Amino acid sequence: MSVLSRFLAIEAGVSAVINGALSAGFAALLFSGRESIPAFGNGGFAPDFPVQTFMVALMSVTVPSLIARARLRSGGLAGAVAAPAGPLWRRALGTALAAAVGLGGAAMLLSLVVPPLAFPTLLGIKVAYGAGLAALVTPWALSRVVAPV
Repeated sequence: MSVLSRFLAIEAGVSAVINGALSAGFAALLFSGRESIPAFGNGGFAPDFPVQTFMVALMSVTVPSLIARARLRSGGLAGAVAAPAGPLWRRALGTALAAAVGLGGAAMLLSLVVPPLAFPTLLGIKVAYGAGLAALVTPWALSRVVAPV
């Protein structure tokens, strides 16, 4: 496995773990202490999906991209060069907005058929969703920052 491939895999895994943990924390802040959480209505979980998606995507682009740029500058990514990319803020915001509308909206729509959930079930869903989203977005974002030589 090349240094670049290893870097991409590690960053995707780290991002998934961190975003899964952050998703758990925010889900606990918003929904813990309730026996049954409806998808919609007062305190429903469905409207949180676009918000969660936006934040996870934003952080999954921004933080790994900054780490990759620092590694490139220090020479720590042998076999890789900086890829021609636009401003990080524009890429991060564009990705986060597109993901929130597309994926977050789809998750919210899917919630229409979900009965009220117990907190532990919702917590598992939110953690898996946040981790999975980060695992998808991070390698994509990094492929816009670094390129093989």
